[in-house]
Amino acid sequence: MGSKTTSVYYRLELDDYSAAAFTSFGKYYYGTLEEIRGFIDELCSNEDFGDRFIELISAFHAFEAGQHDVKHNVAYRDVPLLVPVRLLHKAKITLDNHAWEHLNTWRWPYNMHCEKVESEHFWFACGKEYCRATKAVFTNLQYAGTMGQWNDVGNMLWGFPGILTGGLSGFRNRLAEPEKYFKSRAEAQQDWEAFPLSPDPDYTEFCNDIFGDG
Repeated sequence: MGSKTTSVYYRLELDDYSAAAFTSFGKYYYGTLEEIRGFIDELCSNEDFGDRFIELISAFHAFEAGQHDVKHNVAYRDVPLLVPVRLLHKAKITLDNHAWEHLNTWRWPYNMHCEKVESEHFWFACGKEYCRATKAVFTNLQYAGTMGQWNDVGNMLWGFPGILTGGLSGFRNRLAEPEKYFKSRAEAQQDWEAFPLSPDPDYTEFCNDIFGDG
């Protein structure tokens, strides 16, 4: 199920909108330059976002112009805008009538359900750091309300603006979000080999971009 690709992937660090209000942390996202450009274009096209993320947008334009050491501010510190990562493997799965429990920052449970989810999983290496990340497309993604009623996801998003997009027929993330981290390449390799036999997708960070810190 692994495959090689000529696409170059990058790690983009952004403010973690699921962090508690009195804290500041960064969160990694992964994508090709084209995918990251699509995310930046969304920020530019939305009047509510453009001025708010002018530093991020300007830094990306500088990177595209050849300034590959450009930095931007995340959680009150300057970090490299884009860091190249190496794609080790990738795999796709489809799950029908998938249900799971999402725990938010405060460990409050949300019961989640979807008619179908198609997700692509990536095993990345960045220096001596290894992780698995996912991009997912959900059909009819819902969460259970306090009275047990099912509510459609997408009308109100509290995570980082522009990351999630779409509607009931295809609700997705523009950039891959972390699932698991590994201590070594061997551990990442073991996870990739086990994945097709017993898929264990983790959509926690996807859901964190729905609910933020709430």
